Amino acid sequence: MADIVYNDSSINDIKDNYTTSYSNSQTSVSATARFWILLFFEIPSIFCSILLLYNLYFDRTLRKVLNNHVMFIILIVGLFSQTIDVSNYLTYLRLGYMWPQTTINCYLWWFIGAAAYNLLGMLMAWTSIERHIIIFHHRWLNTQRKRIFIHYIPLISIVSYACSFYTACIFFGSCQNIIDYPQYWCFGPSFLGIVGLNLFDVLINSILPSVLIVIVDILLVIRFIKQRRRFHPRIQLYKYRKMIIQVLSCSVVYLLFNFPLMIIYLALMFGLPYGSTGELEIFIYFFSYFIPVFMPFICLGSSKEIWIKMKKMVRIRYTTDRVSPQVLQLN
Repeated sequence: MADIVYNDSSINDIKDNYTTSYSNSQTSVSATARFWILLFFEIPSIFCSILLLYNLYFDRTLRKVLNNHVMFIILIVGLFSQTIDVSNYLTYLRLGYMWPQTTINCYLWWFIGAAAYNLLGMLMAWTSIERHIIIFHHRWLNTQRKRIFIHYIPLISIVSYACSFYTACIFFGSCQNIIDYPQYWCFGPSFLGIVGLNLFDVLINSILPSVLIVIVDILLVIRFIKQRRRFHPRIQLYKYRKMIIQVLSCSVVYLLFNFPLMIIYLALMFGLPYGSTGELEIFIYFFSYFIPVFMPFICLGSSKEIWIKMKKMVRIRYTTDRVSPQVLQLN
């Protein structure tokens, strides 16, 4: 779930606008239809995430590959988003209100909805940057000490920053949170109504990662095309090309569903009345939920090693079924 952006003109009458904007009866696609569309992809996506996490963790070869570490964290963050954020949104679409109606459930929805969504963008931006290092500056990672400072510390810092920021804003904020169970996202955490803090959150935690993803990925492709002849042997070229395709695929999915949200963010920041776009705004927030849902499919599609393991398992199972002894019954 992406943060709801408030501007000065909407803070005074925020509740009326909020209720109007997220009224399910005012959309051309009903809440029930949106529920089934999202659920159709949500269930296989969760199984796909579990499959990938299992293989990335228990397969020693895959676990040792540095570029798999950030994907592992992205899948974990996405799984949290799917099981809490997306699940609560599905419940809201199905029932028209938050359930179970408990304070802790709303706080968890706020925290996972804001932290997990924006953390995915931060991790995607770092993934693009790290691909530059792995492909063009691999010597920076040739010792354990270098890997700690260049690989592990940035990952830990990004996750720690996002968790700390949203923990402080949501659980220990200076303003009192208002919980309204019939409203979408329990009406939202109160820190979104603090203009300065909300502005920082939007610019630094939401828009900046998206801008970095676009710039870094474009530079990555240009640099790879210009320097592809320096990669020897050919297997090295194939390996790096596969890594670039993987990060580009994830970036395209993220930006495809996140870019309209960034436009809404900027429009609201520059004075667009909240809810003035009608159902368009509702659909933009709806499609943003497909980022954590589609990400496991992209990761699986670009993980050739896991596909090979799955094919071997299916082939072994098929062979076992064919050669298993049959019990003959004599009449």
